[in-house]
Amino acid sequence: MSEKLIQLRQELAENPYVTFDSDKNGRSRVFDVVWDFHALNQNKKTLSFGHVDEKYRHDIQSYLFALMQWQKESSNSDSHVAVSGLIAHRDMLNTLAKLWGKSDFYLLSSEREWKKCTKTLHRVGSQSTCRKLASTINVLNKAGLLTRYIHKQEYIKWVDPDASKGQAIAFPEAIHVRILKTVVEFVETYHPYRHQISEAMEKFYTYQDEMLNAELKALGVSALTEKQMKTLVVRMSRNTRKWPERKAIPNFAFNRQGDWMGTLLRMCFICVGLFSAARKEELLSMNKESYDDSLAAVPKVSGFSTKGNKGEKIHTTWNTAPIAKLALELAFDATQAARKYSLERLDHGYQNGQLTKDQYNAMQQDLESAFISSEIPFDSEALINKASLKYMIDGASNTDALNMKAFNITATVEDVDEFDLLNPQRVGSLKVGGGLPRLSSHDLRRSFVVFMVKNRLGNALTVKYQLKHRNINMSNWYANYSELARTNQLLMDTRLMSEFEEAIESSAVDAWDEIYNVSDTLSGAEGERIAQNKADRLAQGEEIVMSRSELIALVRSGDKSIVLLPTGGYCTNRNCERLCSLMDIVEAPCEHKVVTDKAAKRLSRERDNLIASFRAINDMGDYANELILDARKKKIQSIEPTLVKHSIPFDSFNDDIKAVWS
Repeated sequence: MSEKLIQLRQELAENPYVTFDSDKNGRSRVFDVVWDFHALNQNKKTLSFGHVDEKYRHDIQSYLFALMQWQKESSNSDSHVAVSGLIAHRDMLNTLAKLWGKSDFYLLSSEREWKKCTKTLHRVGSQSTCRKLASTINVLNKAGLLTRYIHKQEYIKWVDPDASKGQAIAFPEAIHVRILKTVVEFVETYHPYRHQISEAMEKFYTYQDEMLNAELKALGVSALTEKQMKTLVVRMSRNTRKWPERKAIPNFAFNRQGDWMGTLLRMCFICVGLFSAARKEELLSMNKESYDDSLAAVPKVSGFSTKGNKGEKIHTTWNTAPIAKLALELAFDATQAARKYSLERLDHGYQNGQLTKDQYNAMQQDLESAFISSEIPFDSEALINKASLKYMIDGASNTDALNMKAFNITATVEDVDEFDLLNPQRVGSLKVGGGLPRLSSHDLRRSFVVFMVKNRLGNALTVKYQLKHRNINMSNWYANYSELARTNQLLMDTRLMSEFEEAIESSAVDAWDEIYNVSDTLSGAEGERIAQNKADRLAQGEEIVMSRSELIALVRSGDKSIVLLPTGGYCTNRNCERLCSLMDIVEAPCEHKVVTDKAAKRLSRERDNLIASFRAINDMGDYANELILDARKKKIQSIEPTLVKHSIPFDSFNDDIKAVWS
């Protein structure tokens, strides 16, 4: 055992504090079931070991503690990885312990133990899971807690090819538009009623509390049984159904569990998400003050991002649309009654010592969001013991949390074809007549990107800004298959493709007309052959004029093919693979090239520009430019024979290169 581990075990014997409050007082000890990180003010406030088998728990807690200490020592700011990162390491260590059957991870330094362990890792999960397992082992290695290090070629052998979930979903465009239309209509419908909704809910909460207190008093008890509570709820519901608010607000329903209010919050969340592509936690940090259109032509929403910053919150902005303002106002104002109710109970809990100052501050901060929990329990203690007061939009196990049924999606054949094209890892999961296989907050982000890139509303740089990516490769990954979908959409548009074909055909006929009927002189190997053929036939008394109808017939039959060259003139070889702009200088001229009088004039202008450029660079006298100048001089001189053939006057170019390596 290393000296570091011996020292660690001595330190752990006293069960030291691992977390501290904002006043630097100890809060949680290493072997506590829950570590309290409220003082850090990150998205994740606690780390629980409640689900970890007791025979592994202390070892996992010990190694996490040691990892945190090493990270603090290695950091300039005396900080450890974000709480979300610690949660990920806990999960990976727990997975490793359950598979291996041991939790003293130092033993993995031994080849014998490692072989035993790796046998259990075969097909353990997706590549992402295997990479995270390897990363956790490697970070323990860096901290000096074991000597094992895992490279990609090793962990890739553990991957279960059937376990990959693939990318987030990109919606077919028709489904995307349907979802957009539904949420926008919902927001526009209920925005005028937002204050009435809050007032109705406040009246509802007060009424139910009074009824409950009256029932407790009448029965002389401090709490109702489950059966008594159900009876009371039914009686109260029967009464509230008759309230005028039910009819005054379209399709409105009272519910303490937040069913109707939950629908409202999801619609507003999806609306802002589809018009900003912000992450879930970033959206949850927004309120009605987040929208701003005063400083730029494009309105923005602002919020807090913690991605890639050790859990620290950074204030940032996203481009959006005016409907986001209405959505945020609707979500915030409609939940004002729940916000007021929760604040009263938080104040009471803090004053009575049920909440620490850090917990109280964190929950107050939760209530600043537009998206707060719409479920208000009767029991005040149940409310203040919640991990968060923000609305639970979705989770790893809840793929229908954004309420797809509300969108009434029925996929068409075209929807399925586009879905399979955009989501090749999920081919077959969308059926004709069925709905989306899932709808999560991350699917909103990817669909935003694909819609934007596919419709040329932005590019990878736009995506990088909007999604707050650190590198453009991730932005390109999000836009996967959008270009292909756009191309496929064009190909399926028979009318558009017909117009393309007509335009291409017309251009080809114009080019051949110029060659046969307009240009007095033709140069280039193929041009000279055509000119000689015309001359021979004229000498025999033939009239050489190719009518447009004849040219169209030859182009359509494939007998005539032509391509406009960047070097001037045309190429008549449909299978040509030469890079003419380079090869005309270093190789023999193309055998299929035709230069007309018009093309020769373009070459003359290009030569003038090349000469001006040559002289400007040459005057610098920089030896580093010798190769560039040499190539440019050869290019200028290669054009001159063509100008001679077309009787275009010019002065020969013989400038010397001033700075030449000896």
